[in-house]
Amino acid sequence: MKTAAELLKDNVVIDTHLDLLFDVECKHRAGRKNVIVEDYLDSFRAGGVDVVVSSIFIDAEFLPELGLSKALDQISAFYHEFDSCGGAFVLATCTDDILRARSEGKLAIMLAFEGIEPLCGRIAQLRAFYALGVRIVGLCWSRSNWAADGSRFFDAAYEGYGLTEAGRALVAEARRLGMLIDVSHTNEKTFWDVLRGTPAPVIATHSCARALSDTPRNLSDAQIKAIADCGGVIGVNGASLVAKFSDPKSATIDTLIDHYEYEKKLASPALLGIGFDQCDRIAAQSATMQSDPALSAVFDIVPTHDGLVAFTERLIARGFSEDEISGLLGGNVMRVLRTTIG
Repeated sequence: MKTAAELLKDNVVIDTHLDLLFDVECKHRAGRKNVIVEDYLDSFRAGGVDVVVSSIFIDAEFLPELGLSKALDQISAFYHEFDSCGGAFVLATCTDDILRARSEGKLAIMLAFEGIEPLCGRIAQLRAFYALGVRIVGLCWSRSNWAADGSRFFDAAYEGYGLTEAGRALVAEARRLGMLIDVSHTNEKTFWDVLRGTPAPVIATHSCARALSDTPRNLSDAQIKAIADCGGVIGVNGASLVAKFSDPKSATIDTLIDHYEYEKKLASPALLGIGFDQCDRIAAQSATMQSDPALSAVFDIVPTHDGLVAFTERLIARGFSEDEISGLLGGNVMRVLRTTIG
């Protein structure tokens, strides 16, 4: 068995969910520049991270009127950072971009919607976001929008609705363009509407198993199996509330690895990925998180990406094989990206 450091060096390492641009854009408004290089890059490198999927998440205070504007603010912030990064990172829109960046020692950043509110029903505008580099479409956060309904963290009785007619058209257009659908945060109705549509792999960028952490925000056994059956992947969520809903204060790395072990045995090791969802940096800047004491108390089980070394060491200690760890670190996500975005 290789060491953790060797595994991180020898494999493509991907975190499928980080609210990076939310943080960057907030800090730009406060007068900062070069946020990715100054605040994140050393940690990414220490953890062997090759790819980060940055969400485009719009705080509730800006919706609906400013959704489009804030999404463009975040993407613009990315491009300003890119212009001044000295070649430290690149925008990745396909797997060739990822492999090229890795060979050159550069970080690859992918862009993803976390909630499709910015389009306000104007599906034709998805093509413009594709041109700007967005390749993953998270249909919703844990709230309702024009296309889809989200799961609720604390309301197990909430049923809501699934994909609207506009939502079905959006999914079809995203797939036509060559974009990957993200089902994290969707409620059951939305999830099954997506999976019963045109067969294609999906990703849950940052979700856990409901059997171990009983909140509607997480995936049921049937959902986990369905993602495996369509050739998809799940980025297991490292936020304490998501990983251990019953007692988030006691969540540890072993809590997180319990989810990997459960999903591997339930479905397949080919299902597994990393979606740490590190929220500590953005919690104080997000009105959505600050408005709910339970959300604002969430902490990151793996607080920074240099923690990937200890995380990988624990996977080895828990009996995961080299092949399983290679897939989990990023190989499984790369397979899905090749199939969907190219």
